[in-house]
Amino acid sequence: MPIGIIVRKEENIDFYNLINKIKNNIEGKNYGVIITFTGIVRPKTLDGKKVEKLEYEIFEEYAKKAVNEIAESISKINGVIDVIICHKYGIFLPGEEVLYIVIAAERSEIAIEAMKIALNKAKHEIPIWKKEYTSEGAYWI
Repeated sequence: MPIGIIVRKEENIDFYNLINKIKNNIEGKNYGVIITFTGIVRPKTLDGKKVEKLEYEIFEEYAKKAVNEIAESISKINGVIDVIICHKYGIFLPGEEVLYIVIAAERSEIAIEAMKIALNKAKHEIPIWKKEYTSEGAYWI
């Protein structure tokens, strides 16, 4: 059963619990791989500025709807058995984790392609606004 999660940073989602949830959901099904992705705040911007922190803001109702729709769409890819997508919001320092994606599939090729699609959709379709605080000022991305 596909799951989309939007959660405040302070709620401390455990990545390994998400993996175990997938394992429990797919028990007895024909899967051969579980692939994971962890999105982490980078210490530098693309143009080399030092990142002090990132602030993610959301409109919770729409963000929850969007992440669930993405998880559902990924679960419909032929060969995908289950998917969980979890995006956190709040204020994050470099090195902190903000996005988790876990996909179970029949084969690795399917899982890798599904992960690429899920990541692209998570970055572009979840209504999350990101404010970057750098050594040279703060701005919305």
